Amino acid sequence: MQLLNKVEVNSSKGKYLLYQFRDGNAMPKLVINQVTDGVEVPVPNMYRELKRLNQEFSLHIDYEPNHRIKLNTREFGNEFMTRFKG
Repeated sequence: MQLLNKVEVNSSKGKYLLYQFRDGNAMPKLVINQVTDGVEVPVPNMYRELKRLNQEFSLHIDYEPNHRIKLNTREFGNEFMTRFKG
């Protein structure tokens, strides 16, 4: 897999590293790790963490739009990284 993007997020709950990889899918694969004592630990529920970070940083991503089903993790992650990098 090829690394496409990396974003560092300093949240009220600590430091997070978000990665996007090219894996042959139309949308990049998302990986979210929380940095604990200098060690990257995978986040068990990426969607829930994206929702929390979206709220914390007031990015106003509509992850459950009325006109379609809710965004999947790849779509939500892509939108989060795009808006967070600004």
